[in-house]
Amino acid sequence: MSKRAAQPTRAGQLAGAKINIVGVSNIGLREHASIINRGTVAQPLGDWALVAMRGNRLYFFPDDLILMPDMKVFIHSGQEALNNPPYHFFWTDEQMWSNRNDVALLFDHNGVEVDRCAYSHKRTLGHDTQCRKRLRNEGETWRLVEEPRRQTRKVFRQTRGMAELRYTVR
Repeated sequence: MSKRAAQPTRAGQLAGAKINIVGVSNIGLREHASIINRGTVAQPLGDWALVAMRGNRLYFFPDDLILMPDMKVFIHSGQEALNNPPYHFFWTDEQMWSNRNDVALLFDHNGVEVDRCAYSHKRTLGHDTQCRKRLRNEGETWRLVEEPRRQTRKVFRQTRGMAELRYTVR
């Protein structure tokens, strides 16, 4: 009988899974981002990435990580960072998150943005945090790029003496 090697599971967000960034904690020199599956289906996170937008720093989840429903994992960075799988994963001993403000982005294995979590005041972060991003592999490097914005068109419609303004998305 031949033995089969475990194959990494890579998938976009599955129907029934709802993966969210709960928050980013920056306490002194210890930091962590927490991710949860609020759905009803287990979600493989192989080749998914967590990105600190300020500085474009990336963490890739282990190939064998499967986030069960209601399961929460923590990605630790900074001094005294934990590494105790299956719930606590070590990123780096460097500070990854800005003390003032930053945006945590979560991407599936196709580079599609699944969720984001901004902390601090929106005025400080600016409008750039509202644009959806994609994570693009460019050989040996990864780059954050903006997704094309949807084009909107104003449509005026006259109905029973009342003017109505609608926006349509193309």
